[in-house]
Amino acid sequence: MTRVFERDQPGGGTRVLIVGASAYTDALEGTDLVPKLTQISSASKSALDFASHVIGKWQDRFIRPLMTVDLLVDLPQAPDGATFQLSDESTVALEPPTLANILQARKKWMENAGPQDCLIFYCCGHGIYLPASGSTFLTASFGSDDGNPWRDAIALDDFALALGDFPPRQQWLIFDCCTNTPSDALKAMGANADPLIQLVAGKRNQMMRDHGPLSQVTLTSSTPGALSFGKVGRASRFMEAFLEACSGPGCRSNTDGKWWVDQQGLENAISSYSQRIAAPEEEAYFKFPRLTRTDAEEVPRLLYHDERPQCTLLVRSAPAHRLKQATLTIRNPNTLAVVGNQAAGADALPRYRISVDPYVTYELKAAFEAGEFTKQVFALPPLASTLFEVP
Repeated sequence: MTRVFERDQPGGGTRVLIVGASAYTDALEGTDLVPKLTQISSASKSALDFASHVIGKWQDRFIRPLMTVDLLVDLPQAPDGATFQLSDESTVALEPPTLANILQARKKWMENAGPQDCLIFYCCGHGIYLPASGSTFLTASFGSDDGNPWRDAIALDDFALALGDFPPRQQWLIFDCCTNTPSDALKAMGANADPLIQLVAGKRNQMMRDHGPLSQVTLTSSTPGALSFGKVGRASRFMEAFLEACSGPGCRSNTDGKWWVDQQGLENAISSYSQRIAAPEEEAYFKFPRLTRTDAEEVPRLLYHDERPQCTLLVRSAPAHRLKQATLTIRNPNTLAVVGNQAAGADALPRYRISVDPYVTYELKAAFEAGEFTKQVFALPPLASTLFEVP
């Protein structure tokens, strides 16, 4: 089955389609026309983690209340489909994300969708940039037709464009896959992928006349020519950063007592993840090119939280090791409370960070051998950073 969540939303709801391809059993060896693909466990982990958050913590927090979730996932050890635990703790068997299964799920996902509905699509797996089709996502059945394997790839740019032909005015498309062109894919310079939906001339303008302007957001985990990554046993680096951003740091605006995660907030939170969250040894791993784009007239909102977001306060020094030699004190001048401190010594951190209340100007004092330095830093979420330059 693909439908793992469903409830009526007469006033319009959020419809989610999640795809995670990991096994690629028909492309593990490669042929003259089929690029050799490795299995990627992080793709299935990303899809399952996203689905768990959607159905769990977030189901009542979307811009429209959650209506349906369709989920297709395979695993390297389960190429015929993974399993998923539902909210009632029962377990269901999922279908693998072959092109045929995705097409059927896409139809179900959009069935009777109206202008008040919000569409969310997420895919994670192998991706290749084709000159004739642009960015593509390789489904689990890629390589099953060794004469024309590209029929089992999805043309993501064409898919996004064609979705504008349909009534739902709020759309979020998240493409978590590589966008490079490996050398063995150059044999397919003229290949065309499947767009999942056929574009109809003039239909987009008709939808705008009938239902108002389209608010579509596209998030991609890599820019053209770049790779996406994940580590064994973990979700992709994009999904790790995305889930954290949606948990609160991506909140950027307050409306009617709700703190909204929106497109710009997501960009700010994901781009600062390496400094706010990543361990020092993984800071470079979480610095990656990505692209966020929208044609919306106003910044699109995804989901909300009741509590205002915290801000990460990051303190560094130049040279970097000097902070370990300083006594650092961080104080909230409004309450006179010390909110953070660090003593000099071998256990001191060369990069000190704490979570603080937002929209407060904090006073920082760092006592080095060269003297005492004072700075004031305004905590604007998600990250406030300062640097002590020590002579």
